[in-house]
Amino acid sequence: MDWVEGVELYEWAARRNPTERQVLGLLAQMMRALEATHAVGGVHRDVKGGNVLVRLSDGWAFLTDFGAGYYRGAATLTSKLLPPGTPAYRSPEAWAFLRAFRRHPTVHYPASTCDDLFALGVMAYRLMTDEYPPSTDPEEPRAKVWCEGGPGAPPVRGLNPRVSPETESVVSRLLAIAPVDRFQGKAHEAAEALEEAARRVGPEADTPLFEWGHEHRPRWRSPGGVRLAEKRDAAAREELARREEEARARGDAADRQPPLRPRVNVWGVEGVVAAAGLLFVSFVVALLYRGPQRGQSSAQRDAREGGVVAVGDSDSAASKQASAPSDGAGRTLGSPMPEKPLPGQRKPPCNRTGEVAIRGGCWYALRDARPPCKEEGKEDAYAWEGACYGPSFPVQRPPTSSPPY
Repeated sequence: MDWVEGVELYEWAARRNPTERQVLGLLAQMMRALEATHAVGGVHRDVKGGNVLVRLSDGWAFLTDFGAGYYRGAATLTSKLLPPGTPAYRSPEAWAFLRAFRRHPTVHYPASTCDDLFALGVMAYRLMTDEYPPSTDPEEPRAKVWCEGGPGAPPVRGLNPRVSPETESVVSRLLAIAPVDRFQGKAHEAAEALEEAARRVGPEADTPLFEWGHEHRPRWRSPGGVRLAEKRDAAAREELARREEEARARGDAADRQPPLRPRVNVWGVEGVVAAAGLLFVSFVVALLYRGPQRGQSSAQRDAREGGVVAVGDSDSAASKQASAPSDGAGRTLGSPMPEKPLPGQRKPPCNRTGEVAIRGGCWYALRDARPPCKEEGKEDAYAWEGACYGPSFPVQRPPTSSPPY
């Protein structure tokens, strides 16, 4: 997964005074993430503000933590009737299932896309009003509004008149009591409704959603706190711009960097590789066969010149000469480049500075090293066209998981 440098959704909203259009944009992004999840047969099952990260550099939202999710064919890992999740975001039908099958020993609630849409409706309600809708837990006193035929959650505009009727209508559909009324569980229709609402709302949707003041209560924002958040966002944008500029500079430098050695393209890459391989095999075979002949010629020459050489001595000398291939200068040849990339090695495109693509893998040239490449301190180096190369591996990112809450 991508490394997201951001903050959780509710923390982002609490330290800023977002506009209605901004919130609609975030909700549409998360609904598109659900659309992609549902399209491959998955259900998130734990949509909530704590599982959404907002990137500070551009305000983009990311749906994270699919640890409680389900996909087609997944095995059942939990023993409870209801799947893992957060009670404040459970749909009315999930609690109804729990009441009906409380004493059943093996049944499990089949969470659907309608459950994900309801949870996102709870999130939208809180973003617009700074409050949760009434709990759907039947044990809670206000849960009666979710009974069949009940009124459901109080209208959003009753708590925050700055919300437009278009937005209130979409949120009410997401929090509908009957699952079929929640866009029939189709996330793409809900996303289109959110995007359409963002287009239809007037200029008043670009004003802050909440009152300004220093009181710690819902729908109030501190001017000083918002200014600090704006400075933090600006710093994140500057940092992103700096990194992008450095990446462009590295790319330009890599483009200007001359090749390690000139290549002859008369035969093409495939022809050069094939010719080099044939020459290497011929060289090794010649060494293996010329060793005994040299030993025999030496013995015959010594005999002619009056020397005494035993048969065993001649064989030993020949075996020593043929024991290791040589590059002609008395040095042992290094291990050749593997035919395939090593396990975990980066593969093209090799776009890091200094990386080159060889035999389907990304490599770094060891500029001060020459064959033999398999010596102490160079155990991971391989010989290729007269130079030594080390494999390139991905950078290990820190874990992104955190305890759920």
